[in-house]
Amino acid sequence: MIGILFLYWIWKAFSNLAIEYNKNKWKYFFIGLGSYFGVNFLAALIYVFGLAVVYGMESLDDDSNYNSSLDFICAILGGLGCYFIYKYLENKNKKEKELLNQDEIESIGIAVDEN
Repeated sequence: MIGILFLYWIWKAFSNLAIEYNKNKWKYFFIGLGSYFGVNFLAALIYVFGLAVVYGMESLDDDSNYNSSLDFICAILGGLGCYFIYKYLENKNKKEKELLNQDEIESIGIAVDEN
């Protein structure tokens, strides 16, 4: 259930960001979704590799190494990764918008030679 709420929040945040900067909202949604699940997957992968290195390969078959708090930690890390991607895209779009505005302001009053 929490995962569905995360998906809604990711969709809403990235869609609003895309609309604010006149970008494709579905592209941004899939970037947000990919960042969430990508960081989730990487966190689980790091845990499994760490478990295999510390306790050996036999420990991967043991169910006592799995805990529901692991799901919660991976979800939190996925949310943080998604947040950092969101901030990166927001800063990138702000800079692009500032450059476009700066180019428009500098071009005022410049005569264009037309042949």
